[in-house]
Amino acid sequence: MRTFIQPQKKQNDEKIEVRLDAEVVQMLREYAEFLESPQGYIITEVLRKAFRKDKAFLNWRNTRRSEERGDASPKSSRKRAPEAVPVAAVS
Repeated sequence: MRTFIQPQKKQNDEKIEVRLDAEVVQMLREYAEFLESPQGYIITEVLRKAFRKDKAFLNWRNTRRSEERGDASPKSSRKRAPEAVPVAAVS
């Protein structure tokens, strides 16, 4: 049976400190034991899934990145095609 979180892959770790609800910590410990994986790996994978699925966050992030690069937003960066100018018939 496939689990929600896949087996651990090599990753570059950076240490942070967070405070979690005691019940969540206990569930995390149990889930880590079940998957035979470190707690940090499980948290990383759950966050990655959340980041991928949260469309509002992805839109916000893309807009923010575009602004940081100096790009205009996708809708406003579209240039209008020049309007057709009638050409007089040459005889």
